[in-house]
Amino acid sequence: MKMFFYRGRRPNFGDELNVWLWPRLLPGFFDDDERQLFIGIGSTLFDFFPPDSCKIVFGAGYGGYTAVPAIDERWRFYFVRGRFTAAALGLDGGLGVGDAAIMVRSCVPRPARKIHRISFMPHWQSAADGHWAEASRAAGLHYIDPCDSVENVLTQIQESEVLVSEAMHGAIVADALRVPWTAVRPIQAPNRAKWHDWASALDLALRWTHVSPSSALELGLSLTGRRKRWADRLRARGQRLQAIAPGAFKELASRSLARAASQEPSLSSDAAIDRAHTRMLEALEKLKTDFARRLSVKGRPG
Repeated sequence: MKMFFYRGRRPNFGDELNVWLWPRLLPGFFDDDERQLFIGIGSTLFDFFPPDSCKIVFGAGYGGYTAVPAIDERWRFYFVRGRFTAAALGLDGGLGVGDAAIMVRSCVPRPARKIHRISFMPHWQSAADGHWAEASRAAGLHYIDPCDSVENVLTQIQESEVLVSEAMHGAIVADALRVPWTAVRPIQAPNRAKWHDWASALDLALRWTHVSPSSALELGLSLTGRRKRWADRLRARGQRLQAIAPGAFKELASRSLARAASQEPSLSSDAAIDRAHTRMLEALEKLKTDFARRLSVKGRPG
């Protein structure tokens, strides 16, 4: 069975969690056999998977990046990210258990010593398109690079008293590890709907806060909506656009970050996060049972 996950222009925390998490929870489970695909963390329920492969869905979500996949007998669902994904795919709403990144609770010791009063973590695309490290420092916030290693990001989230996050998996992991978080409305429209999907599984009502684009490139991207072709054209001129009035954009972004940091943070209830985690652990045991023969064969000495 092959682990499937998204990797964009740069590796990023949310998607790279797959590489970090699943070998810890399912040692010896994966290989490169594409006849069976394991689809875990991410908005990765796409419409382009090979029709003959068996798709094992374990917590993934539908993000609207492609058309809705045609579900047939070659899809096997243990749970999905939230109620919106379940509805989009025509599944029982009870399968909308939560984002699989919540399972970091099984692998990360808690609590950690708090070093940073408030940290900011942008979406990985914003980190590439803007000037968020500088804007964070100017606002007095600790900056977490979403493209840093999973271990480093996990440590910095735990060391924060509050996380202000445009990166959805920053908020998901903070919530799972009981670090209060503030949701920054993603600058790029395609990255917004999936937040509501995750929140629905935990009975959370999202309270967005807004930040100003930290570069002319980000300003342009904020106006493209879901028109990918326009976004691609802007990125082709990325360096030139980022060089336009950088000081002014950083100043506006810094002020908006300071305002975001002053908002009351969110946290799901202990009952909701425990319920989601317990159901995921139950699904994990069912997965192990369903594939017990495979695991026993792979575990034998050669």
